[in-house]
Amino acid sequence: MGSSEEAGLVNKAKESFLQHLLKNKESVDFGDFTIACGESHWKVHRIVVCLHSDYFRKACQSVFKEGDSGFIQLKEENPVVIAKLIDYFYGFDYDDRVSDCDLNDSGDNSEDNSEDNNEDNSEDNSEDNNHDNSGVNNTDSNEDNQKQPTLQDQKLAFNALMYVAGDKYDISGLKLLAKAKFSAALVDGWDKEDLSEIIRFIYTNTLSSDRGLRECLMPILIQHKRFLRADHTFMKVVETVGMFAVDLIDAWTNPNEHGTVTTCYNCSIYFPPSNSYCPVCRSSGYLRTNNFCSS
Repeated sequence: MGSSEEAGLVNKAKESFLQHLLKNKESVDFGDFTIACGESHWKVHRIVVCLHSDYFRKACQSVFKEGDSGFIQLKEENPVVIAKLIDYFYGFDYDDRVSDCDLNDSGDNSEDNSEDNNEDNSEDNSEDNNHDNSGVNNTDSNEDNQKQPTLQDQKLAFNALMYVAGDKYDISGLKLLAKAKFSAALVDGWDKEDLSEIIRFIYTNTLSSDRGLRECLMPILIQHKRFLRADHTFMKVVETVGMFAVDLIDAWTNPNEHGTVTTCYNCSIYFPPSNSYCPVCRSSGYLRTNNFCSS
């Protein structure tokens, strides 16, 4: 039996196992642990969640009450995020098409960003709302301030939430996937007001040493520098989120260092050039390096 045929059989076996694993997510058979969040409860398998997450592995140890009771309550979490977290445990993926996503409905995992929590409710300059720019979902200056976010804006926000959850619960694979999905949503388009809120969320809920989502933002911010500098809402974030201002100044003054990305033409996403393969399809055959710099 040739090596290619053997590899094919191994891949089939892996695929079959993953299908059975995903099917058993909905089954209580052998389920020996319960995750609760708000009004929702999920019966899961300790071995599955513990292999993914050191957080749950430690919680399931008998020295903790969660390990003895087989029950853990995740307080101050977004139930939708936890549901998708469990989807990832069993299927190594999650659907980021959510109908409602509130960035404020999650715990703060910041290092020391108290100054970043000062919300500014100033209205955006009406002249900025009429600016047309490629890749930007522009807002009509006459629409209601309480506009509903688009699905694309929801994807950006939700993948940021999933990235923070992956960090909090020590799930490295989930962080990589959320980062890739965030990058894909960012390339597809964004609304400037929602992007400003997402930037604030990222810099408030990730450590300064965690460059994951922060480095995803920079090529887009370099590409749309002129447009963003004239936007009141965006500049308010620059004024109030100190570490973001530092990163942005560095990116705008050294665009060649931050504006270069690798694009996977198989998945239509981009990511930092330090990656030698696509974090989604794991391929290295569809990659191309681009520079998004613009003055």
